[in-house]
Amino acid sequence: MAPSSVRAAGLAVVATVLAVSLAEILLTVLAPQIHRLPDVWEHDPQLGWRHRPSATGRLKTPEFDVLYRFDVQGIRTDGDSPPQDTAPQHGSPGIGLYGDSFAEGWGVDQEQSVSGQLQALLKQDWPRARVDNMGVAGYGTDQQLLLYKRSAQLQAHDIVLVLFYGNDLWNNASRQGIGAQRGDKPFFRLDTDGRLRLHGVPVPRDPGWDRLPSFLDHSARHYHIFSLLEKALKKTEITVGRQDAFYAALYGERSSEIEAQWELTCRLLARFRDDVEADGRAFAVIHVPSIAQVDSVHWAKKRTRFGLTREYDLQKPNRILSEWALDEGVAYLDLQPAFLERQMAGETLYYEDSHWRAQGHRLAARETMEFLREVFLNAGPSNVKDRLHRDG
Repeated sequence: MAPSSVRAAGLAVVATVLAVSLAEILLTVLAPQIHRLPDVWEHDPQLGWRHRPSATGRLKTPEFDVLYRFDVQGIRTDGDSPPQDTAPQHGSPGIGLYGDSFAEGWGVDQEQSVSGQLQALLKQDWPRARVDNMGVAGYGTDQQLLLYKRSAQLQAHDIVLVLFYGNDLWNNASRQGIGAQRGDKPFFRLDTDGRLRLHGVPVPRDPGWDRLPSFLDHSARHYHIFSLLEKALKKTEITVGRQDAFYAALYGERSSEIEAQWELTCRLLARFRDDVEADGRAFAVIHVPSIAQVDSVHWAKKRTRFGLTREYDLQKPNRILSEWALDEGVAYLDLQPAFLERQMAGETLYYEDSHWRAQGHRLAARETMEFLREVFLNAGPSNVKDRLHRDG
């Protein structure tokens, strides 16, 4: 090859590298694309997946970059307080908070999560109170129930709180995980006699758990250009049709299929309540409002983006849960009124990815604290456990 050709090729390579580097810098500043999941989940034959004990990692998106840390039981922790130093004493409430990524604290540090902030509020009156973060991203009511049955005897919980979020309805009816999780999951179905039956266990191990990241996967976690390329090549995780079905089930007209999903979910919540109360503990359900129920601008954009043209009743899930809780005598807290009030006052409570910011977790913790005082804790610190066991 002639020297001039070599020089031209070298200049072309240098120019390409400079252009790519400049593009990477501009994307980093103007339009960050990186999404990095922490390596903190592992396959579980009974639950589908769980938090890996003692795991640590960082959850990174264009909106946040937070540390995930778990103790030897797979419970999210800030890592500052050994479990033996925070175990609740007699007369101090111990609380288990179950749910999906909202309970887990997706996008915030543990001390900013609803469990972390609720524990801080409780400790103002009960210094040895404890709130365990039992949330696992992607779990529906079914997996939360199974996690409770596994961990109940290991935790000193007087009160079990279950956060219900709209996609639990979808999760409960599904045989596979959605979001960051891979492969199959356990699921319940109603027999002809109306009893819940567990299916899908042991859950087969999906090959994805053991597959090493490809070059594109690895690069997409570290470089914005590759992240954009991955998005261009990857199919949309939730199609427009599935979006329509999801919102129809939550907010649309009731049909036999939707009624069956709600029936299954309410039966799971009732089983959860029965198991908790059989253990001598108190049980409550807390409704987590979706961003669509709180932010009208976000909801309008979503309707346009996915062509959601049906008539929707955004209060439908709240009403169904409230009626169920009243009929079943279950303590129930709906967070939507408080969230709607703060959102209308100009407070930003949600990330664009629809999860709570730290402000949302703080509001949820405050509302939950007031709820706990009113329903469970009025007897005073010295009689909390006796009150719970008597009234639960």
